[in-house]
Amino acid sequence: MTDVQTEGWVRILRGGDRILIRPLHSQDLELERRFIEGLSPVSRHFRFLESMKSPSEGLLIQLTVLDPATDAAYVAVIAEGSSELPIGVGRFSAGKDGKDCEFAVTVADEWQQKGLGTLLMEHLIAAARMRGLRTMHSSDAGDNELMRRFAAHMGLRHQRDPDDATQVLYSLDLKPLEPPVNPTVSS
Repeated sequence: MTDVQTEGWVRILRGGDRILIRPLHSQDLELERRFIEGLSPVSRHFRFLESMKSPSEGLLIQLTVLDPATDAAYVAVIAEGSSELPIGVGRFSAGKDGKDCEFAVTVADEWQQKGLGTLLMEHLIAAARMRGLRTMHSSDAGDNELMRRFAAHMGLRHQRDPDDATQVLYSLDLKPLEPPVNPTVSS
């Protein structure tokens, strides 16, 4: 178990729960394992588009050893004694062209419908904009109703995958941040 981290952003979810959203680090491998293993079989299937009980070491390394030039990942945790209990993860990985990234947001079953997915996505969007990315995209199972509602809430476009009728493609255009307006002083 890791000590509770202090870097990140404290947020309050619908219902009043206090959480910490922080960057995911390579030393979070066991935290990521616990998170994935704690998901229901349906949630694990929707996240990885396959069935698994426990992630392989290779998958855990892929999910926790990030390339700072292309990847960003955030974990939402609550304090559990002197440790952290992971309740959500949001991540993206940018393409080599530096214009587009693929994202994923996963929330533990008992923490869904409290606004956590929205908070994680907002952090991903902000990080993607800061890096100058232009679009975010994801593919999901066509029968993932929670993702469909989440995508509508976040303003993502969607379409059936022309190569796989069982999947839906989601995308979000990232408008560049407007520079702050400096008021001019008139004399």
